[in-house]
Amino acid sequence: MLIHPDRFDKNLTFKDLEFLCKNVGNRLSGSIGESKAAEYIADRFREVGKPITEKYPHSYYEGIDASITYLETGFTVSGKPMWMTKNTPEKGIESEGFYLGSINQINRITEKDIEEKIVFVFFSRDYFEPELFRQLKTLYFMKPKGVVILSTYHMNALRSDPFLEENSIFSIIPTILVPASKFISKIKEVNLGKFIMVVKGERKTGQLCNTSLKIEGKKQDTIVVCAHHDTVEYTQGASNNASGVAIILELSRKLSAIKPNFTYVFASFGGEEQGHYGVKKFLENSDIDNIILCLNFDTISPLPGFVASIVVGDETLFKIVQNVDLNNPYPAMSVNSTTNGGSNMIFAEKGIPSIMHMIRGTTNYGIDRTELDVVREDLLDSLGILGKYGIRLINRLDSMTEIEFSTGIPQNLEEEVENYFNRLNFYRN
Repeated sequence: MLIHPDRFDKNLTFKDLEFLCKNVGNRLSGSIGESKAAEYIADRFREVGKPITEKYPHSYYEGIDASITYLETGFTVSGKPMWMTKNTPEKGIESEGFYLGSINQINRITEKDIEEKIVFVFFSRDYFEPELFRQLKTLYFMKPKGVVILSTYHMNALRSDPFLEENSIFSIIPTILVPASKFISKIKEVNLGKFIMVVKGERKTGQLCNTSLKIEGKKQDTIVVCAHHDTVEYTQGASNNASGVAIILELSRKLSAIKPNFTYVFASFGGEEQGHYGVKKFLENSDIDNIILCLNFDTISPLPGFVASIVVGDETLFKIVQNVDLNNPYPAMSVNSTTNGGSNMIFAEKGIPSIMHMIRGTTNYGIDRTELDVVREDLLDSLGILGKYGIRLINRLDSMTEIEFSTGIPQNLEEEVENYFNRLNFYRN
């Protein structure tokens, strides 16, 4: 039995999105906010079945306060603590400043140049690009007294990022992130001044949560439909990724009304922003031999834009998705690649085909992982468009009498997946 795409209720989906963002708010993995989100998701799953919530001890970091003050004028800029950085003394640390400029200039200085100094480094790109991060590591191994990252990722908001391992070289050296536009214009000669840096943060231990719902089909072959409910700090995480969670909640409601051919597991993961910890635990506790495919919904941006799908699978699976694209009323495009690091990549690492579904919007540059990623009315249509697309794809998959695609992934994509996780290990060390 097929589900008509028009039955997807974007208004009900939007209400789920609003609750997660406005009533729960920030959902940092391990925090009370994440537990509240998992409880809400379980309640919604409970309307159609018997959900399971699994909890795991999890360490996390809450940035409390960060600032840098130019002593000559008393000019102070507020920022946010980076990584899992150690606290400074209550009055902060005082030192001369050293303006490196671009991190690409790291090779022109020595440890002696920055010894006992607060180093200011300018980033015009995402500092999680491999080459930039390699250069950043070089800076930290020179052991400056403190580091101030001047960011232009977004001119009006600071980007939060996953913390790195506790007691790494990054957490040992106090580090803050400030908007470049609010700082350098006030201080022309950083190298000639003295500064006080204050960093306050708290390392905590809580519970990371996974919540899932199983809808039994005629076959034990299982399709996992998933999203992640956690966020980084300082954000409601509407596009990334309360919207994905809201979509899978509505898809579960619609699929529960029929007897599907395959078995479906709807799963909402914690820990995606901190190394995919939640989905790893999920797969450790699952019978992965029965899982034939993962459908992951992540990063749904406001329109205009297009439905984007990243297919990690064989040519037949790719053609199935392309056919859904061609018959979709709203523009849709798929690529056969592993170019995005969502929860589905952990499935791909296990050799399980996966597809990551997004709305690539044209109005969200620099919003992801910032305080600007909040509930917006223009997300309503995005939810409806991607939700209907999800139904069309599920209809196509569930109409198979036998599995048409390989339940493994091609060797070239296996190599891409391996390279992806090698890069992740580079960031953790």
